[in-house]
Amino acid sequence: YYFASKLSDKVEDSDLNLDDFVQKVNSDLVGKVVNIASRCAKFINTKFDNKLSATCAEPELVQSFIDAGDSIAQAYEAREFSTAIREIMALADKANQYIDEKKPWALAKIEGEEQQVHDVCSVGINLFRQLAVYLAPVLPTLATQVQAFLQLDSFNFESRKQVLVGHEIALFQPLMQRVDPKAVAAMVDASKDSLAAPAEAPKVEKKKEKAKEKKAEPKVGEAEIINIDDFMKVDLRVAEVLEAATVEGSDKLLQLTLNVGEAEPRNVFSGIREFYKPEDLKGKLVVMVANLAPRKMRFGISNGMVLAAGNGEGVWVISPESGAKPGDKVS
Repeated sequence: YYFASKLSDKVEDSDLNLDDFVQKVNSDLVGKVVNIASRCAKFINTKFDNKLSATCAEPELVQSFIDAGDSIAQAYEAREFSTAIREIMALADKANQYIDEKKPWALAKIEGEEQQVHDVCSVGINLFRQLAVYLAPVLPTLATQVQAFLQLDSFNFESRKQVLVGHEIALFQPLMQRVDPKAVAAMVDASKDSLAAPAEAPKVEKKKEKAKEKKAEPKVGEAEIINIDDFMKVDLRVAEVLEAATVEGSDKLLQLTLNVGEAEPRNVFSGIREFYKPEDLKGKLVVMVANLAPRKMRFGISNGMVLAAGNGEGVWVISPESGAKPGDKVS
């Protein structure tokens, strides 16, 4: 997928940037494509006996995804793989936008909205099916898994034209895991074992060099300078505030429900109640530390941290510009 997103019909060099690789797989494939199935299938499996809605609630939207297959096929045939991938990811953004607007997780809490939840999630599964068909030339293993999940006899390019209504699907199983940057770093380190180790300087000289480095260590304000490896340990992600509420028993905390492009929203407590009303935050894009260890508080578990800036006169939540999507990596 990574190389396909860069390839054209021209003879050109293509570099493998591992940071870009991790971001692209996690953001595009896990955060956008597979996440659609994860968000919708759980409702179909648990509330509707594994069966999709008997009618398609958004025929024009689904048809636009089917029609897009013509230009995607042409791009593949012309060896313009990067063009095909861009078109597929544009559809993935459109599918996620539809689900974000309909908010089936919120509708599921409202009595009498069961059919709406069923319809929205069924449309989501149909859109996901189209994306998996279009990615099959690049990700055949994923296509095989999706075919089994959707219990389809055929998964060829023409099969996309059949809209799935009243169709029974299997129990959803995770289709893809996020790439762990630490695992990639370990792979790179392991590959170095085959290279000749450079001659080591005498240990006495090494100690002197370390002492000099430590003595000359620069600082910015009160914070020590860190290297790129330290920074790469922090996983910063764009998140959308789905819900915000005051916390009973605390005059400092707000409880935030965040969409980080994962299967389930995150619960995060943030000490910004003095500066923000809950209604000011709902729908807002923020930046959060996604790999912070969950913290157990007397109000519940806080799974992450929202970034904010302060100067003694106020606090301002860091918010990316429009165009950023939940789950996008900040680097």
